[in-house]
Amino acid sequence: MDDLQMLSKDYVLSRQCDLTIEQEGKIHALIGQIQPKLPVLVVLMKKTNVEPSNILVIRKDYALACFPRESQTITLHVARKSNDWQCNLRIRRDGGCNLLWGKFVRDNSVREGDLCLFQPLTDVKESRFTVAVHLLHRANIGHSPSGKTGTVSNHRRRSTKISSTACVKEGPSTDGEDHGSYDNSKGASEPPFMLQGKTRLTQAQEKKVLEKVSAIESELPIYVVLMNKRSICRPYRTPYLSFAMRYVSRYLEKKYAAGHRAKSVISLVLQRDGKSRTWDTELRYRGACMMVSKGWASFARMNSLREDDLCLFKVMENEEPLKMMVYIIRRENCVA
Repeated sequence: MDDLQMLSKDYVLSRQCDLTIEQEGKIHALIGQIQPKLPVLVVLMKKTNVEPSNILVIRKDYALACFPRESQTITLHVARKSNDWQCNLRIRRDGGCNLLWGKFVRDNSVREGDLCLFQPLTDVKESRFTVAVHLLHRANIGHSPSGKTGTVSNHRRRSTKISSTACVKEGPSTDGEDHGSYDNSKGASEPPFMLQGKTRLTQAQEKKVLEKVSAIESELPIYVVLMNKRSICRPYRTPYLSFAMRYVSRYLEKKYAAGHRAKSVISLVLQRDGKSRTWDTELRYRGACMMVSKGWASFARMNSLREDDLCLFKVMENEEPLKMMVYIIRRENCVA
């Protein structure tokens, strides 16, 4: 197996992780204490890592070298804490992986600007893969708000390599990294799902969503909507559903609105998972969002949607017009 290019024999920096001199000193001191057998992955927490999606993207070359190659539940461990955290590792088609770690983030008060060091403790061939997480909270280390003063760029450490004996996996070499943010630039990885607006899920809801999303094969993010009073059938009220413009503009508008006669409307066909019936609806621009108007009332009524049910929308690729498969998680299944 060819050697995989890494940034240091002791640790690997995630992309966009320029360190201050004080941060680098803290990392070297910690690594001197733990004496890792494999290079440690150092990640500077971004907003998308800690809220609202709680998704951590493991850089591709590091994932191919030191992480499992199949989606599974892995264990995160923090020194001097008695409990461990079971988190979902989702392998992307490009070979990289996303870590869905919302409970770990909350329980350990991980915040934007913190540094997390990920130290694999077990061989990738073992049945249970365990990673030690070392937290360097922002309040305890120097951090320049501008990201420039006193920083040490990660680009200067590109000459050292990991020996092929250090890892047991084979895979192509790359020093690129895919992001878990909503950046749709070339080479960026898509997040596994996107929540509607400012929706906040309970731990039980988040667990069910992560389980369902992991079971759904989709190239594009799943759009997740928590049903409220406006989106379900009520007496003398016509229900409607809103789609965030950031989702529509990024994943739907370019392909499905371009050829439409009325550019303010996108034809949308909905189909319930496991059912043959379809509903013809429309996405219409309404201010800062798009509304599913025509046909939504029928869908909500025929599928007995209630407040606090969850609907997961998957874009069916290569379908014209736009078609989305809808997966429903009932509220009674999200009780802690």
